Amino acid sequence: MRRPLYTVLASFVLITNLLEAQETKSQSSESRGAPAGGDTTTAISLLQQSHDIGQQLPVPVRLMNLLPRQVEVASRLRPDLGREWANELLTLSSQAKGSLRTSTQNAAIGMLIRLDPDPGRVLAMLHSLTFEEPVPKWATSPPEMQFVNQLFQIVVQHDGASALPLLQQEAEHLGAQGHYPYAALGYAAMQATLKDWGNDNQRAIRVLQTVLDPAFARYSQSPHSYYDDFEFGRMLQVLAGGLPFDSVQPALRLLVKNLLATDTSKYQFEFNGYTRDGKTIKAHNAIDATILFLGTLVSRDPELVQQLQSTRPELQTPLEYTKSGPPRSMSLGPPWSPPTPEEQTRTDAVRLSTVNPEAAIAQAQQLPEDQRAGTMLDIARHIAGDYPERAAELIAEIQVGNKPINDETSVNLISAQAFVAAAQNKKNQLRELLQDGFESANRVILEQQRTGDIHFFTGLGPLVQVGVDNDPDLTIPFIESLSPSFVKAQLLLTAASDLSMGMRVPLRSQPQQKAEKPAQ
Repeated sequence: MRRPLYTVLASFVLITNLLEAQETKSQSSESRGAPAGGDTTTAISLLQQSHDIGQQLPVPVRLMNLLPRQVEVASRLRPDLGREWANELLTLSSQAKGSLRTSTQNAAIGMLIRLDPDPGRVLAMLHSLTFEEPVPKWATSPPEMQFVNQLFQIVVQHDGASALPLLQQEAEHLGAQGHYPYAALGYAAMQATLKDWGNDNQRAIRVLQTVLDPAFARYSQSPHSYYDDFEFGRMLQVLAGGLPFDSVQPALRLLVKNLLATDTSKYQFEFNGYTRDGKTIKAHNAIDATILFLGTLVSRDPELVQQLQSTRPELQTPLEYTKSGPPRSMSLGPPWSPPTPEEQTRTDAVRLSTVNPEAAIAQAQQLPEDQRAGTMLDIARHIAGDYPERAAELIAEIQVGNKPINDETSVNLISAQAFVAAAQNKKNQLRELLQDGFESANRVILEQQRTGDIHFFTGLGPLVQVGVDNDPDLTIPFIESLSPSFVKAQLLLTAASDLSMGMRVPLRSQPQQKAEKPAQ
């Protein structure tokens, strides 16, 4: 009988602590890739301050919003500190319930193994893993599968293709508990063949085929749920990148047949995405959503596409879109409470801004006046790196009304102006904007302290981000001057994260272009 996962976790923490005491790794190997000199020292100081504040906050708040990110940043700067906090995360996760406990446990274990990837320990964890919690309604597969995928990758990176038979055995153990890790096995197989492509393609294909064939046989013969369908679909999606399509086609057709029988009252998921030219792709039931999620694979089978388009007319146009490549900003998840038309328009406009700025602006202009300005500022921040002149025009249009604004609105407006100034490398103007923004933010925070309701407000996060990236000497003292709160802990963490990357995060993602207004 397998030990429960929490028992394995306790043993794992003990083993990790013992191994840490024996480590003799050099400082240079631990700090590889970290920023040098003052940035490292400052980042660690900010991170420690964030962690200290976090210890005063309720455990659920720390687990959901703080400690996992603190562990991630610490691991880049000081692996020993990352391990210490990962163990803390693992211990605290036992105080949570349901999916929060599962997700934080997985995050902690994944980080501990990544910091010290010992294949023997990984295999022990794999062999002892159990699925104790029911799959949460928001998940398309058990959250533990992310953890399994990490473990499979580590084993393959160490032993190559020779590890695949062992991983297939572990997959069978997990499958006997009701959840076969099809996707994790598929990704492991592709990882194992990376060095063969271009040198011995036929060998790579044979390796992938030896993974697909038994997985397909198992999927064909075993009872399955939607979660199995989704996992198997992800496996086909990745293996189809290396195998001839006729090897994958029979499995794909069986998968689609099974998906068409999905109980959409039991499994409720939606799909949202955008094409490269800004067209919206949506599906509002689990069947169509999953088919669209696998759309680039499905579109390689014209006969199957024709069948789906004739029997499910709502898929006709979306499947045509997927023929030109995978959608952008693609997401598959549970339906949320229906947004108001204004909320949906705002969300669509902001998402679309990274794909087609003018289409995003046109959508935002449909919003009521009280929502239009905030949405336009969001769009301006999103496009400032690539289209600073167009972003500046949007901000100027918002200011034309010359209406009185309060300090919160001022912070939001100034943060957008700061993004433009940073993109145009106007350092003096950027510093003046940051000073004005921090003064306004201080007044807002002082009022929040007076009322006892301290919370984030629109524009504060972006203002601090652009400040840390471009003028940390001004921005960090502002953050450190704030009274201890969840807001301060998050801002300190944001600053530490940016500094830990060892470079300023560039606003511009491509050569500067001019976004022309459409003709009137």
